[in-house]
Amino acid sequence: MPTLLVRPVTIARRLARGALALPALLVACAPPVDIARVPSPASVRGVDTRIAAHLGRPALMVMLDDAEQAAQRAGAGGNRATWVALGDDFADGVLEADVAATLTGRGGPDSRGFVGLAWHIADDRDAFEAVYLRMTNGTRNVPPPPSPRDTRAVQYIAHPAFHFGVSRERAPGRYEQAAPVALGSWHRLRVDVAGARVIAHVDGVRVLEIDDARRTAPRGRWGIWVGDGTAAYVANVRVTRRR
Repeated sequence: MPTLLVRPVTIARRLARGALALPALLVACAPPVDIARVPSPASVRGVDTRIAAHLGRPALMVMLDDAEQAAQRAGAGGNRATWVALGDDFADGVLEADVAATLTGRGGPDSRGFVGLAWHIADDRDAFEAVYLRMTNGTRNVPPPPSPRDTRAVQYIAHPAFHFGVSRERAPGRYEQAAPVALGSWHRLRVDVAGARVIAHVDGVRVLEIDDARRTAPRGRWGIWVGDGTAAYVANVRVTRRR
């Protein structure tokens, strides 16, 4: 999928020529979301946040709080509601951010450097959708991960009923794919949400596309999701909403 220009007139012309298969126009892209301040307690679920530097860049660092990390180490499971909300009222559009991850050493043996974008976070703070990366499963790691981990670097989930285990059992390889990422490196993650269609790109490369997203809510908050044993770093966050 070609990179979208953010000028509505240009997009409209390309749509008229059939160059973009999108159901609606994108509203002009907003400036980067301000993440220079630590989010309020009402904007987090199961995570701690702080401003930190990573690989020479200022970033928002997100990791599981002590209680949530202990619960996951005790067997509570992954893909839980562990997020920081950065904005409200998102239905369809594009979410994108520069993301990186390191392992904290506090997680279980299957910690993979989990970081992603979440949306349709419900008012009850539980239900949400997300596309996330497993950084240690990326094909740019040296040495590369063993099979089948090398085909499981990007994942779509819908909490609470459609986690990776469910999708892997029902449709292996459909909701998770390979991705050119690596632990300890910055990558640009972009997620395009259009109804039940979700397309994810990493560094401009399409890595996942589904047409049956669970739509946990018609609209809701959006933000960053993080998983077990991971310190996630986030910068240059943008949201582009559709009309």
